[in-house]
Amino acid sequence: MYEMCAGVEKPGDALVWHVMAKSAATTLCGQRLGRQVDEASAQRAGHCSTCMALFGKLMTAPPAVSSPAGTDR
Repeated sequence: MYEMCAGVEKPGDALVWHVMAKSAATTLCGQRLGRQVDEASAQRAGHCSTCMALFGKLMTAPPAVSSPAGTDR
């Protein structure tokens, strides 16, 4: 499972929405999100282009052979 988390694109940059696996410590683009972001700023934030591109690749990749979706039943 993945979730969207607001944080800076790079230290000191604009606020964006990143994609993070629920079990990961970093976003798909490698950012470690530390500080809380206020709700009003998060509503106006764009999306991290690197996270979105990597998430798109994950969602269009064929299922892994070991996953339930990758087996014939």
